[in-house]
Amino acid sequence: MNIQAVAPAEYIRKKTVIMGDLPVPAAMFFDDFASGILEYNVLDDDVLIATYHGMANSDEDGDYIGFLMSDQPKISAGNTIKTSDGLETFKIIQISYDRYNGKAELLKAYY
Repeated sequence: MNIQAVAPAEYIRKKTVIMGDLPVPAAMFFDDFASGILEYNVLDDDVLIATYHGMANSDEDGDYIGFLMSDQPKISAGNTIKTSDGLETFKIIQISYDRYNGKAELLKAYY
């Protein structure tokens, strides 16, 4: 079974970069919720460009998958992200970054 998250057309054009502030380092958040971390494949035009560990979450801007900036994720709006088991597929519509102490620590890939 392949589950696909599809956004309404009005959200596909939304690609602005938003910055937020984290109360703790992103790595600490990932450590505290390690059971929620999955491996995600990032594709550009159906070509695998990278694999990263990430965590699904949501905020006032919508649903996203968070990736640690220390992993130097190369993800942009328009990419497709799939769980490594192939069960879930997401089309990225917006990228946002959260900072801790002024340093970008979390890339949020909204779908």
